[in-house]
Amino acid sequence: MTQPSSPTPERTSTARSHRRGAAVRDGVMSAAVHELLNVGFDGLTIAHVAERAGVHVTSIYRRWKTKEQLVTDALIDHFDPSVASPDTGSLRGDLIAMCTDVHTSLTSPQMKALLRLAAMPVDIDPLDEARRRMVEARIDLLALIFARAVARGEIGGTAHLDHALALEVLHAPIYTRVLLSREPIDEQYLGDLVDMVLAGLVTH
Repeated sequence: MTQPSSPTPERTSTARSHRRGAAVRDGVMSAAVHELLNVGFDGLTIAHVAERAGVHVTSIYRRWKTKEQLVTDALIDHFDPSVASPDTGSLRGDLIAMCTDVHTSLTSPQMKALLRLAAMPVDIDPLDEARRRMVEARIDLLALIFARAVARGEIGGTAHLDHALALEVLHAPIYTRVLLSREPIDEQYLGDLVDMVLAGLVTH
C-alpha cells in the first residue's frame, strides 16, 4: 500500500510564510482602525500603526505606499461591505431578511465604530470609499432580490424602479429607530415596514 507523501520543506516553509503574512496584515489592519478611532485621520501615522501592530515600519510600506492606501484597506477590511444574499423564496421574506441584517449590523461594534468615524468633522477619503462600497453592495443586493421576484412571477418588471431610492426608503426607518428614537425593532415592525414599502413600490 502506497504511503502518502510527506510535505516537502519548501511547502511547509511557504505555508508558514502565508500564515505569518496573514497574521501581520490582520494586526496592521486592526491597529490602523484603532488609531483612526483614537486620533483621527490627520493624527494617524504609519509609525504609530506599526508600533501598535508590533511590526517594523518597512513591513507596512512594502504593502501600502501611503497612509490613504493603508486606511482605505483597513476600513474596507474592518467594515466588510459584502452582504449576505437572502433567498427565502418570496420577495417579502427576502426584504424582511435584508432589513433584519441591517438592524443587526447597525448594533454591531464595527458599525458603531464606522458611525463614530462618520461623525468626525473632517473629510476622510478612505471612509467615503468604504461607505460607497457598502451602499453599492446593498443596492446590488436589492436589485437581485427584485430580479428574483420577477423571475418567480411575484411582480411585474421593475425597469421603472430606482433601487437606490428603494433602499433608502427601506433603511431610513431602521436607522431612525436605532440612532434617534431608540424605539424597539422586532419582527412585527420589520414585517409592517416591508408591507408598507411594497404597497408603494409594486403598485407604481
